[in-house]
Amino acid sequence: MGLVLASLAACAGTAAPAPAGPSPAPRPSGAPAAAAPPPVVAPAAKAAPADVPRPTKLLTVPEARRYMLALVNRDRASQGLGPVELDEGPPTIAGQAHAEDMVRLGYLGHWGSDGSVPEQRHTEAGGADMVLENALCFTDEIKRTSDPKPLVDPRQIERAESQFFDEVPPNDGHRRNILRPAHTRVGIGVAQSTETAKELAVPCFTQEFVDGYGVYAPLPRTAKVGATVHVEGTLTGARPTGVGIARVASPKPIAPSELNRRRSYPVPKPYQTYWGPGFVTPIVAQITGPKIAIDVPLSDKGQPGLYEISIWAKLGPSNEQVMVSLRTIRVE
Repeated sequence: MGLVLASLAACAGTAAPAPAGPSPAPRPSGAPAAAAPPPVVAPAAKAAPADVPRPTKLLTVPEARRYMLALVNRDRASQGLGPVELDEGPPTIAGQAHAEDMVRLGYLGHWGSDGSVPEQRHTEAGGADMVLENALCFTDEIKRTSDPKPLVDPRQIERAESQFFDEVPPNDGHRRNILRPAHTRVGIGVAQSTETAKELAVPCFTQEFVDGYGVYAPLPRTAKVGATVHVEGTLTGARPTGVGIARVASPKPIAPSELNRRRSYPVPKPYQTYWGPGFVTPIVAQITGPKIAIDVPLSDKGQPGLYEISIWAKLGPSNEQVMVSLRTIRVE
């Protein structure tokens, strides 16, 4: 039998850079200065992670997900980080669809064959949190059938996690994604080609890491250019600071040859960010404790496209601005 394992490759998504910090609005003479930010406290040292025993049989997809989760949490624990939980909702639904798409067409990437990107797939599966994707698959551009009920060799799951985690700087995007402290949950996609007389079955994987810090009011799936949408969220363990809007071209089908040329996926940086009271901003976001709300226009110079609505916050004692929610709207 032929074997295509040698052509397996991996790629990682990267978070958008934080927007330029908000400029304070002019304060009247004698107004109190802002308090100094609290010091950043390093996480307490943790015991060395326990080894994860290898299963002694081939695994169903649910079992494969749980084994990969155990390996991810082992690797996070090795660096003093807490575990993430398996989210079998939107992150797994989105990741599973993408893994199956890669298997069927023989490509690796963060763009799907329909032109979709990770946050779009997560949004359309019902997700609202920030998501960053790791992916691993073969790249020979041969069409295959995805096995509807695969049995996965646990050694292939170990190989995938090792390929992600054993990277070294500066080419260590997957490792940094696994070790991102803000992650709270992960969705896992597991798809495998059907074994044939000429070829062994080969699995492909996705890891959809989620930063779950809030509950958010729904957004429309589609809208017209210039429409106004209401963005609202209530955060837990995070302090809301602003709302950003980015735009990319409307998704269109992409050939596998082009998908294989695209590797690292940078989350788009907002073209406009709206801040809370006390800062220079086109529209003031209303922030009350953990709650943020604002009505914003969808118009990047009147252009249609895939608009990306982000909510930004500061986690714990940190003063770093990070995305905690990222959703997409198709705007025509």
